[in-house]
Amino acid sequence: MNLLQLQLDLVSQAAQRLAESDIEPYFALREMLARNEKRECRLFREQFAKYYGLNAAGVTDTFKTRYFELLFDLKLHPDIPPPYEQLLLELHPIKRRKGDNVLAASFVSKLVAMHDESRPLFDRHVSHFFGLYVPSAGPLEFRIAGFVSNLDTIRGYYLAWSKEPEFRSVIAALKNKIPSLESCRDVRICDFLVWTVGRQRIGAPPKPTKRARLK
Repeated sequence: MNLLQLQLDLVSQAAQRLAESDIEPYFALREMLARNEKRECRLFREQFAKYYGLNAAGVTDTFKTRYFELLFDLKLHPDIPPPYEQLLLELHPIKRRKGDNVLAASFVSKLVAMHDESRPLFDRHVSHFFGLYVPSAGPLEFRIAGFVSNLDTIRGYYLAWSKEPEFRSVIAALKNKIPSLESCRDVRICDFLVWTVGRQRIGAPPKPTKRARLK
């Protein structure tokens, strides 16, 4: 079995387990952002932080404030790639609670993806699924370039999946089960499926029992 078929097998299993309740928060966020009403900004921030794990990332209130300013202000142009580098450089100097600086790659991917569903998310589940990681060494610009290259690679995989008849059948059945997905771009649906593979450990070896760990 080749790599593409292995990937499709995993996401096909994920499609059977993905539930509407898993993705309802995303649609609520998308609708709030589209309405762009000031009175909903606080609720959006709270729900986004909860859904995407921003509260568990050890970031400061200063980071969150700047992050959501960038999210609400972002304007994308169809013929120009998203400004990943600019966003990452803007957020990198803001230290976390423990005093270090990190490349906020995952959160920047989510920031951009809220505005453009053709752009993939990047998190630990996506990273493990594809074996792609944010470079941890080298100059900052090199690390950012490596991350952006990884996003292009992931997007390429998703577009390749979308051309496969087997995957089109999976998508059709999934949309029949969860009609709200009709309004989603294929890339976002792929995100949901890869997230489900990781969250539910589909294809992963079973966790060792307590007795096995003690041996």
